[in-house]
Amino acid sequence: MIGILALAFSAIMVKEANFEPFTNAFLWCLIAFITLVPFAFWEIKRKGKLNKNGVLLAILAGVFLGIDMTAWNYAIFFVGTGISSVLLNLQIIVMPLLAMSFDKFKPKKSFWVLVPIMIFGVILTGGIFDGDPAEGPTMIWGQPIALVGTLLGVLSGICYGVYLYTSRKSGTLNPGVYIQPLMWVFLAQLIPQAFTMIFISPDGWNVTQGILVNGKLPMNPEVLSGDMITIANWWWMIALAIIGHSLAWVFVQIGSVNLDPTIVAGLLLLSPIITVLVAPFTSGEKISILQATGIVIVLVAVAYQNDIHTLLLERIRGVKTEIESNG
Repeated sequence: MIGILALAFSAIMVKEANFEPFTNAFLWCLIAFITLVPFAFWEIKRKGKLNKNGVLLAILAGVFLGIDMTAWNYAIFFVGTGISSVLLNLQIIVMPLLAMSFDKFKPKKSFWVLVPIMIFGVILTGGIFDGDPAEGPTMIWGQPIALVGTLLGVLSGICYGVYLYTSRKSGTLNPGVYIQPLMWVFLAQLIPQAFTMIFISPDGWNVTQGILVNGKLPMNPEVLSGDMITIANWWWMIALAIIGHSLAWVFVQIGSVNLDPTIVAGLLLLSPIITVLVAPFTSGEKISILQATGIVIVLVAVAYQNDIHTLLLERIRGVKTEIESNG
């Protein structure tokens, strides 16, 4: 639960830090990597080094997580913390497809029914059918900002799914080793972010000016014209890196190995729910009825695919049986 709570507030901390998205992703991954290094050496002394295949898979996972984090950063500013967190749940489609392709995994029949339902929910969640937003910019890079933000959120969800699949593969090769794979993941995250800052992003490395003005996206977000970065923003950045990234993923990694997969899936589902509930109070975000409907559709589809409804029914039946036997 500690890891889930930390993840739930990471999108909110991204907005509070208010760094340019590429710079933001690079800084928080770099600080997170540095944070894990001494713990990784401690783990090496106790359990030995990660094997070669484990390192390679962790680096591959990190590259995809780096793309995920960068796209997600933009989605947070374009469509909001809550909606961008829900869009990450597209990984529930990506992981089974990868397992089908490489592990001869056969998904349940319900998976093929849930895929189009979930895609429809994602479209509603992004606010594409809501028209122009009531405030702030309506266009970015020549396209509706809701569309761009949704597509970036979808990209982050796809890369997140690839990361989870590859990271799990790395973990199975080295049972009992938790910190070293994440250290390599965090280091590899810097590769796509550095490449984009150097060769693609017009703003590149910027640690002096933010993207938001008084907590709001400016009318011309293509030009970096936000508030100047202060000590408070740096404190949020450090908190994001240590709490929302290092701490969160270490605890999630340990829990995912030692708990029932269905329980883990249910707990991970709490993260976007918490973000959606908290965002209106922390970031002043408002969602439309269509977006709220889309969020519910996505979260219910994810819960159903993870058999969380079955787990709940079994728990209810177990409680009833226990009551009847005691009676």
